[in-house]
Amino acid sequence: MSEQDSYDRAADWYAELSLARVGAVVPLGEGAWAATTAEWPASYAHNGILLRRDPGADALIRWGDEVLGEAGLEHRYVFALCDLSKETRAGLAAAGFTTEPERLMGRPQSLGPLAAPATAVAERVSEDVTAPFQDRMWREEWKPGISDAEVADLVGRRATYTLSGPFISFVVRDPETGEIGACADLAVHGTCAEVDGVTTAASHRGRGYGDAVLTACIEAATEHGCTDVYLTAMTDDWPRHWYARRGWADLGPAWTAVRSPAAHG
Repeated sequence: MSEQDSYDRAADWYAELSLARVGAVVPLGEGAWAATTAEWPASYAHNGILLRRDPGADALIRWGDEVLGEAGLEHRYVFALCDLSKETRAGLAAAGFTTEPERLMGRPQSLGPLAAPATAVAERVSEDVTAPFQDRMWREEWKPGISDAEVADLVGRRATYTLSGPFISFVVRDPETGEIGACADLAVHGTCAEVDGVTTAASHRGRGYGDAVLTACIEAATEHGCTDVYLTAMTDDWPRHWYARRGWADLGPAWTAVRSPAAHG
């Protein structure tokens, strides 16, 4: 399989996964959809525009106003599983969007299991068990200053991820206190899976907890017959390199573009 074929396969799969989780989908043209989910208005992933091709900034701005605006949403969000041209990014920036480059990464299951650390043991739990931990991570580490409504949607939306297939959560607990120190999610959809939300609290880092939950995700993907495990990573952030050392290959570009209500107002 060529590099382009590998990228297209992963990007098409991600698009299917994303659309399977939302409340309503409006086709906007070839390779472009608008998603809205009234239940989770603060979840941008559930209320935004999904792309497999670059339609240009004018179309993205117009579609956002027509579909997201009609739904009463003040934010604008684009998740592009394709490259966005400099012209498109410049047009979005002029309209108040912030664009962030990401990389789509994949690990074939043919590489086999990861080496499980001897110092940490991952435990499979239901998603509600990890909800308080994720609530704390959003408030303290991921997005300090986030509102209660946003946290409620970002944590609560995980309860509906089973719409796209099996959704499995893992944690590692502090052996002395029983406190959750790390967690990760695996979303299975068809023959592939996504690793998401791999995080270790600052007070528990350096103990192999992240490797433990990641190893458990790979094992669960094998149990479900998955051929590949995908993820997205910020281009300039350290996790991209952390995953690469564990077998994930860089498949190609992705972008997010966000205009918050504050930026527009």
